[in-house]
Amino acid sequence: MASAGSFLDTKGHWAGKEIELAAKSGLIQGFPDGTFQPEKTVTQEQFLALVERVLPSYSGFEPDAFVKETYLAPSVGRWSEQTYRHLAAAGIMSTGKPTDGMTRLEAARILLAALGHQSEGEKYRGTTTRFFSDLSTANEQEVMTVYPAYKMGLLAGYPDGSFRPNSAISRAQAVVMLTRLDSKIEELFPGEVTASEKKGMTDAVSAFVHEVMEQKKIRRYADLQAYVKENKLNVSEPFLREHFSFMKYEVYDYVRFPRFNELMYYAKIGTNKYRLTVQYYAGELGGSVDKTFYLSSQDGKTFRLIGKDE
Repeated sequence: MASAGSFLDTKGHWAGKEIELAAKSGLIQGFPDGTFQPEKTVTQEQFLALVERVLPSYSGFEPDAFVKETYLAPSVGRWSEQTYRHLAAAGIMSTGKPTDGMTRLEAARILLAALGHQSEGEKYRGTTTRFFSDLSTANEQEVMTVYPAYKMGLLAGYPDGSFRPNSAISRAQAVVMLTRLDSKIEELFPGEVTASEKKGMTDAVSAFVHEVMEQKKIRRYADLQAYVKENKLNVSEPFLREHFSFMKYEVYDYVRFPRFNELMYYAKIGTNKYRLTVQYYAGELGGSVDKTFYLSSQDGKTFRLIGKDE
């Protein structure tokens, strides 16, 4: 393999700097002949492998039968099989074959999931604003994928005003996208959160969810409010409204909380305020989901579950 920064075919390339830095960091490798082949199409499995290298570590869990049959079957026996299985727990799954070229639309969807920001697409539901000449607002799913990825700087459009959602991306473009993803992770999840704080945050949320959903099997919102009050739990009313309002409408069978061993991002966003974002697979009905919890703590050890605006 070519050593970092010494590829024979990237000098003077428009993405040469990003490729060199990615090689030095160990994100990418070249070919035995000393080239990187920057204009070669990147495959879906190659792109997923790159994404996996940028993400924080997490243990994940065994995929269910639906995921295995629908998304993982094509990767069985391939070098990328474990990458597919690992990312599936975080709801990061491609829709084609491992050897298919990665399209710009598919890349946008995967990058948003990798960032735990798929829900940003909801901001553009029903919009009539047209960002690109070749992307109709009538195609809501594409709009809700491309617009947030574009606004967050993960992908850009072309000078002619198009986005070209079905165009395959090159190895060079993939490197640039992953570099942007890495930078965006640092931007969106700021603050030095210690390992003990991360554990405290995770334990506080997961313990409460497990207690009310699994142990007590509370299914009515009024019962949940009463239980929290009677037991003087360290949980605010705004937190309950943000995460358990579905109990008012008896749709709890369709709502699945994370297991808290999926992809998780931690941020300290104020003197005593923290944010935990979990990107996960929520079952066949729920699909790929990101959920954000807010917490407060005076000492970084005992956490109170609060609402976003508290």
